[in-house]
Amino acid sequence: MPFPRIKLKQYFIIQLINILSYLPLPILYLLSDALFFTLYRIMRFQRRLLTNNLKLAFPAQNLGERNRLAAACYHNALDFLFETLKTWRLDESEFKRRVILKNPELIDQLGTQHKTLLALTSHYGNWEWLQLACAAQLKLPVAALYSPLNRTDIDRFLKAMRSRFGSTLIEAKTALPALLDFSRQGGIIAVNADQGPRPEEDKYWSRFLGLDTAFYTGPDKLARLFKTPVIFVHMRRVRRGYYEVEFELLCEPPYARDQDNIMPAYIKAAERQILSAPQHWFWLYKRWKYRRSLYDG
Repeated sequence: MPFPRIKLKQYFIIQLINILSYLPLPILYLLSDALFFTLYRIMRFQRRLLTNNLKLAFPAQNLGERNRLAAACYHNALDFLFETLKTWRLDESEFKRRVILKNPELIDQLGTQHKTLLALTSHYGNWEWLQLACAAQLKLPVAALYSPLNRTDIDRFLKAMRSRFGSTLIEAKTALPALLDFSRQGGIIAVNADQGPRPEEDKYWSRFLGLDTAFYTGPDKLARLFKTPVIFVHMRRVRRGYYEVEFELLCEPPYARDQDNIMPAYIKAAERQILSAPQHWFWLYKRWKYRRSLYDG
């Protein structure tokens, strides 16, 4: 597959990704193991952030339990990185083999009843493979919301990767006009909804993993605007390089104006998934950087 045009300043980064993508996954996992030892054991890169997040979410864990979980989270994050590097070299048949959709008939059934579906995911397992596997295997077209990177050349490269099997990539900040166009043809709007909003953006507050947590209000607004069913996409890691996906219907329209059921259903499903195997969620960012008291006052 041809790579998109890029600026010279990012040329070597893209070429490194290109070279690594030719390596077999077993070799990439060996690189993941080596990088884990270097970054986690020796350099301790981002280790404090990770352990602080785990301490907030699991205060009852003792030090040994927390350290074991932290190591597993870190190692899985590196596996995700190297799996994503391999994405350019995996064709549709390989995605069908590695990412099994257990109940695509639910999507087919809902697609006959509703023109547009809203699929909510989280940063769990390998969300890059999840989006590509759904685009490759489901009958309905997929439009995925994303936040572009500041480095436009790298962003262009990632956008080309994510749209390989026909997905439409829509920038979240200016999504509404594009989503209105997409909704006329119908399909699945995919939103990775577990990250926190920016300080100036509207926030939906809820208890999540035992903590007051801010979420985007976008999923609730989209479901009401397009009168669409809301689906949670569960992803389970079977072993390195292999995943299972299951779709769960969370709620269906009509939605009463005073009814608050969309975000609570998503948050409950995301929390249940994380608690089932917390090492597969992405913990390496400041998820709880906002204090609710600063916004409620």
